[in-house]
Amino acid sequence: MFDGDQLLEKNSEQIPINNVTIEDLEQNTLNMIFYEDSFAKTRFFTNTISEWNTPISYFDFDLLYSGYIKSGITSAVKNITLLCPDNDNLHKNIKSVMDNISKKKSLVIIDSLNGFFNLLEGKKDAGRIVNALLMLLVSAAKNAKSIIIVGSLSKQNDKKDWVLSNTGRHVIESDYMTKIQLIESHDRTVAKILKTNNSNSITRESDSTN
Repeated sequence: MFDGDQLLEKNSEQIPINNVTIEDLEQNTLNMIFYEDSFAKTRFFTNTISEWNTPISYFDFDLLYSGYIKSGITSAVKNITLLCPDNDNLHKNIKSVMDNISKKKSLVIIDSLNGFFNLLEGKKDAGRIVNALLMLLVSAAKNAKSIIIVGSLSKQNDKKDWVLSNTGRHVIESDYMTKIQLIESHDRTVAKILKTNNSNSITRESDSTN
């Protein structure tokens, strides 16, 4: 399992993070996770994985999670198919995952939206391609009530729109997705579930430590 004490070198104590339940994630097919700290994001994903017994397809665009597994910081999980896409196999991997999640309830993790865009950097209409591929995954997922979780290193601009850090690209918006923000609060990380029609409105907050 994930050992926060081994990972948290920048501070001397473990950052507590709350657990968002499977029921929270099942409210919508698409779940967008907003964060500013990649460590907090990885903790959130690892906590989610530990609660999920169905097949999991993990698109590790950032190569952070797979790096933790290779270094032995966290253990490999039997029900995970770990994918590290490149330009040659991206569409093949997505097509394979679409086929699987349309037939059997599964969890898909996109880690992260930023890494997805980086992979397609320099390609014409990269934004359109990424959004189209995400929507194809969501459409396939609905057939078996599968769940899609997308990590997004992002912040809100002056208009309160979510934009990707560094690039300023707008994050895909939908009233039919669950938005979860990971924030720093009193030297710990907490997750807040946001209302779909207003990213500033908090519907629920709960804490837990691991």
